[in-house]
Amino acid sequence: MRCFTALLSGVAVLFATLTSADDLTDILVAAEADNAVAQMVLGGMHEHGMGVALNDTRSAYWWNRSLDNGYIDIAKGLGSMYFSGRGVPRDYERAMELYLFAAEHGHPHAIKYVALGYQRGLGLPQDADKAAEWRAKAAALEGPDADVVFLDSLQSKETELQTLYTEEEMFAEFLRQANQGNARGFYYVSVAYTSGTGVARNYIEAEKWARGAAERDLTSGIRHLGLFHQLGQGVPRDRVEAQKWYYVLEELRSDDDPFLSVVNGNYMTKDQLAEARALADAWLANRE
Repeated sequence: MRCFTALLSGVAVLFATLTSADDLTDILVAAEADNAVAQMVLGGMHEHGMGVALNDTRSAYWWNRSLDNGYIDIAKGLGSMYFSGRGVPRDYERAMELYLFAAEHGHPHAIKYVALGYQRGLGLPQDADKAAEWRAKAAALEGPDADVVFLDSLQSKETELQTLYTEEEMFAEFLRQANQGNARGFYYVSVAYTSGTGVARNYIEAEKWARGAAERDLTSGIRHLGLFHQLGQGVPRDRVEAQKWYYVLEELRSDDDPFLSVVNGNYMTKDQLAEARALADAWLANRE
């Protein structure tokens, strides 16, 4: 683990826009020490420009390390980067390797792109029968969530969607889906405002739309919302509110690593932690 002074010099270069260097130092230390969740978080912050510079290369770097350290949920997102050549050289074979891995864990978006790989011979042997088999798997899993897969495809900027939709049109589609109550739409509107993709960057709007995703139980939206309050972006910094959402996340997804909760909680008193727990419990009770 690097010394604190050495870390600060790296922080100054990588995270000059972050308002809470203490939290970032903790995240960076943990990432360098091969904490897979910290690496996932750091990669996501670079992908969306959340408190740090937008940098797909750094995002891919940290996500590769996160996957190597066992965070399997990142495989689909990393596959998207190799498929589209964002942050890494385009590599269809590596993309399909990652998509197959994600597909084995039931991710419909990954299954869809395995089918595409077999159909077009992208990173896999061209095989019409296998393509049809994988398309059937994707259709069976999508069901009423077909819009979710479409939104994932738009946000990942993959294949033909890159040329069919401008960034502004993608944002309009995210907004349309959100206005219909789609939780993933809320989340991607938040991401767009965070990164300034298809719309002017606006952290206040980003936090508002992340809250909409969180209130619809989308775990990625809950994590995103917690980070806004932990880092003080779009809202005044509020560790109690951040911790509330991290506690909610732990209840809704028991297998999720409580890394951010621990980092944030390290700067809180026992009374503050108790207050956050009470707020989370009240939110969960009102939800049911």
